[in-house]
Amino acid sequence: MKPAPRTRVVLVGPMFGGNVGATARAIKNTGLDELVLVDPAYRDHDEARRFSHGAEEILERAARHTALGPALEGFSTVVGFTARERHRRRIVPLRAFAREWVERSVQGSAADTAFLFGRERDGLTNAELDRCTDLVWIPAHPEHPSYNLAQAVLLCGYELLQARIDLDPALPRLHPRRTKRPAPSPLAEAGELDEMLRHLRAAFLSIGYAYEHTVEPMIRSWHEIFSRARLHRREAAMIRGLAQQILWASQFVPRSPAKDAERTPGPPAQARERTPDPADSDGMH
Repeated sequence: MKPAPRTRVVLVGPMFGGNVGATARAIKNTGLDELVLVDPAYRDHDEARRFSHGAEEILERAARHTALGPALEGFSTVVGFTARERHRRRIVPLRAFAREWVERSVQGSAADTAFLFGRERDGLTNAELDRCTDLVWIPAHPEHPSYNLAQAVLLCGYELLQARIDLDPALPRLHPRRTKRPAPSPLAEAGELDEMLRHLRAAFLSIGYAYEHTVEPMIRSWHEIFSRARLHRREAAMIRGLAQQILWASQFVPRSPAKDAERTPGPPAQARERTPDPADSDGMH
């Protein structure tokens, strides 16, 4: 079986290290092969490394050239990305090109291919576009049709990858990571729910969320909520853990005598009235 064609991303005159680093990451994300820089203008290599997160080796291996010719050496297919339609030149939407290229790749008729991207400000020159065997454009909204450089590379790689997923049965598949399912837990028993509610009762009292004369109706309301929820044992244990943490933290909450007095209701108003002292009477009726 003929090996898959080699793919190279060529950036001409990139101005920002962040774009170069993000391009390296896009290359690795989408399974392209290598990066080459032509006359790079950026100087912030630390920024490039930061933006290449996880693809530093792509960035470190990137060859640098002062002219375009050496960057294209050995590649018979050169694909230029441009938003400008040229006279007497066929320009193809990216998705259509990607599918056509992958079909040829699967059949073994695609050649090693360089994907050519221009400067952030003004793209590729006419002379550089003349070096291309194919011209591709990326559809965009007409109000703002210019893509960021690294975004354009990512879209190119993504469309090629998606076409390969559709057409190439030999391509390794990546599926979304499955989260680990918790072990099955039976429903909480009545005694476990009672213990949980007692734990919550103590926690509510400890932080002043409820008082002695209000806590019982509140706990009954919580009991109704938990009964409708049909808690599992693991869930009841989690709620008890929360109550335990509240009880532990409550010991560090400053106490206010006035607030403590509010927690316990006083005697009825009649009982609080002061009983007259006979010594206060002046004997007059």
